[in-house]
Amino acid sequence: MHLPHHLSDLFNIAAMGKNTEVDMFSYLTDSLILIVISFLPFKEAAKTSILSKRWRHLWHETKKIEFDQSFFIKQQSGEESKKIQRRIFIDFCKHWIQTYNPGLNANEFRLALSNPQESATDIQLFIRFAVDHGVKALDLDFSRPKRDENSLGDENQVGLLELPPFVYEHKGLESLTLFSCNFSVSLLNKFLALKSISLGGVKLSSSCLKELVSNCPLLESLSMKNCSDLGCINISSTTLMSLVIDKCSDLQNWIIIDVPKLRIFKYSGPLVHFAIEHLDALVEADIDFGRETEFDEYGDLLYQLLSDIYRIRVLTVCSYMLQVIPSAEEYPCLKPPFDRVQHLTLRTALHAYELHGISFFLNSCPNLEILTIDIAPAIIFPERGTDLALEDHEFFSSNRLVIVYECVRKSLKKVEIKGFKGQLNEVVVINYLLCYGLVLDTLSIVLSKEKGPNGMDMEEWYPKYAHKLLRFKRASKSLRILIN
Repeated sequence: MHLPHHLSDLFNIAAMGKNTEVDMFSYLTDSLILIVISFLPFKEAAKTSILSKRWRHLWHETKKIEFDQSFFIKQQSGEESKKIQRRIFIDFCKHWIQTYNPGLNANEFRLALSNPQESATDIQLFIRFAVDHGVKALDLDFSRPKRDENSLGDENQVGLLELPPFVYEHKGLESLTLFSCNFSVSLLNKFLALKSISLGGVKLSSSCLKELVSNCPLLESLSMKNCSDLGCINISSTTLMSLVIDKCSDLQNWIIIDVPKLRIFKYSGPLVHFAIEHLDALVEADIDFGRETEFDEYGDLLYQLLSDIYRIRVLTVCSYMLQVIPSAEEYPCLKPPFDRVQHLTLRTALHAYELHGISFFLNSCPNLEILTIDIAPAIIFPERGTDLALEDHEFFSSNRLVIVYECVRKSLKKVEIKGFKGQLNEVVVINYLLCYGLVLDTLSIVLSKEKGPNGMDMEEWYPKYAHKLLRFKRASKSLRILIN
């Protein structure tokens, strides 16, 4: 592929001046600088205004516009200070759009502002600006700042504002993100080019969801976060390639998915029955039931879900899955196995009750190349309901006949441990992988940032625990251990 002539000339000039003190930016035309600026986040683009007099106003022509109250309003401020900061933020946005080149089209426009009722007129002005400048990606977030990332949808944030009617007449819109902003499902068919929809903090019934998908014939990506009133989900689409269902409340009984082109599926929420059809194109799945608070022998239900997605290449599972899957009748491995899975991520506390689940996935991924162990607190179920003996588990065993999984012996090349604290079970699992990982070439240790008991600072101790791993026996002579 050949570079455009003006870029090719620029690189030639750069090559000639490589060993000189010439300011190479002086050779850039304004149009080239604007291309660079438009790739930067809005906040970073603003910083370019201090580079020189020439750059001072160039960022006002960026095609990636983001008005986010967090740039101005500090959550730790008092209420009176927040009101002043909010006013400054609104005034900044109004001034900025007034100086924007009226002949330019924008690619992306994002507005993040809580309590939108207080600034409804200004918000209409900002959205009108985005539409008038032919924006392709519109992102409106009117939810309150997040204090708890794991909280479900907040009913007080639902329906804070309606999407203005004039937005539906914008035929060129390709991506729409709405958080705590109501919209008309029946009017979505006016968006003839719409390919991506992301919704959060809105009420969305099962029938409305079905209508939404049918009204967007080009839809490729659908994300629902903290949405309520869904009940049962039934999605059928011939175009959808990415589906995210994240912490939606009121889910009941069934999630039915018939999407033959689906490549990415991410689910976080309660354990429900899944009916999945025609997912041969699926590449990546992230399944998280970490919010479940009660244990039951749902191993067969989870096993069926895994069987439906066995063709994937990238898989992420949670602690709940690790604890419950050993109760499946078909334990200790999936049949047919995850032959195509190359990257497996385990969100786990590395508690003893999760170890048999970890074994299940190692046993089920014979061609695994990358294993990521993301260590984080999890709900542990003492009543896990299996008769599998923990003391006989291969991670603890010193027996010469210890089970070594096929992937550990033949294909596992990289192991990533995130949140390392040096606790016993962490060390035991790592020792097993080092002892039997014949082709392992990289062990990456990312230290935990958590405090120790009674809030003790562990910044000195975690590295010491990690460096002890350097003395462990290794099966692979080419292994590198990286500690971050």
